[in-house]
Amino acid sequence: MPTMTAKLAGQARAAGYEVVRVEQPRSNRWVLTLRDDSGALALLMVQQRPLLSAADVQDLAELLECARASRGMLLALDGAFSPEARRTAVELRHRPIQLCTALPPTARATDKEAASLMRGGVQIP
Repeated sequence: MPTMTAKLAGQARAAGYEVVRVEQPRSNRWVLTLRDDSGALALLMVQQRPLLSAADVQDLAELLECARASRGMLLALDGAFSPEARRTAVELRHRPIQLCTALPPTARATDKEAASLMRGGVQIP
């Protein structure tokens, strides 16, 4: 059975990203450095717990500063975001941070999915 790290990297590739680096700084947290269609770097921080807080958003903002990535995504794995986390993400708008419960696909992956559906193909998660 693949590890969670391998599963996350596979999901990122399936969404159209190039996986540059994967780290697991905590037992329930992963940080993936991804390259999108345009070649820009993005950080994906995955947190596995029921409720993500403003501190998680601030952690990602600090990582964005250090990595000089163009944007960040905070993925709640098996969880949700507190109102404070949502508010903090809006307040830290100098660095785009997207809160998500599923990894958003790149434009290229979205185009492939649309083309497949137009040909009658079925996307399998």
